[in-house]
Formats: sequence, C-alpha cells, structure tokens
Amino acid sequence: MAARRNRRTSGPLRPLRQALLRLEKDGAKVIARVRKEAGAFLATRQQRALGQLVTRAQRLGTDVERRIRRGRRDFEARAERILADVERRASRAVERLSLATRSDVERLERRLDARLAEIEAKLGGGEAKKSAPGTFLP
Repeated sequence: MAARRNRRTSGPLRPLRQALLRLEKDGAKVIARVRKEAGAFLATRQQRALGQLVTRAQRLGTDVERRIRRGRRDFEARAERILADVERRASRAVERLSLATRSDVERLERRLDARLAEIEAKLGGGEAKKSAPGTFLP
C-alpha cells in the first residue's frame, strides 16, 4: 500500500495533480473576488440571485472535482493493470529466451579447454599441450 501511495506522489501523473490543485485554488480565489466585487454593485435582490449563482457554481465545482477524482482513480487503475500486463508478458518472454550469460560462456570455455587438455594428454602419451583459452588445437 505504501508503494502505491509513493507511486502516486511521485508518478507520471504528479504534474497533472499539481495543475488540478492549482486550478482549484485559483477558482476559489476568483469566486471569492467576484462575490466581493459584485456585492458592492448589486442591489439586495440581485445579491440573492448572485448568492444562488455562486451556490450553483460551488456545487458544480464539487461535482467536477468528484468526477476528476473518479477519472484519476480509473486512469491510475488502468495504468497499473497495463503495467502489470506488460511486466507479466516481459517476464514470460525473458523466460522463453533462455540466454547464457557471459560468465556461463566463460565457464564453459574453461571446462572445454580442460577437457581438451585431458584428451590430448591421453592421446599424446601423457604429454599435454597447453593452448590459449578459447582456442582449439587440431
């Protein structure tokens, strides 16, 4: 769970989250400023209408915020599913490759050189010829 939280705070969506938070703060500031300035110029009747309008705008803001959160959760869930699928497919592909590492190849070369030296010693009457690693004697 901690890894998921950490991924959310430092993942590829962090700039988007920061932009959404800035947008929310800026919107709240604009609404407060508009309310204050409009209140000075409008009559009582118009102030009520403005209050209703601001209430609607706040509800709309809440609704938009809720939809953004839901969309972000859906997007992150989809991204995690895709990542898990890619990791699963990559691990299966790597398992099928069965490639030897450099150390595996070097170890086999040393074993082969040792075996060749043994064979040459047996064939040559006990005299073993030394060859450079990785080369084959005729």
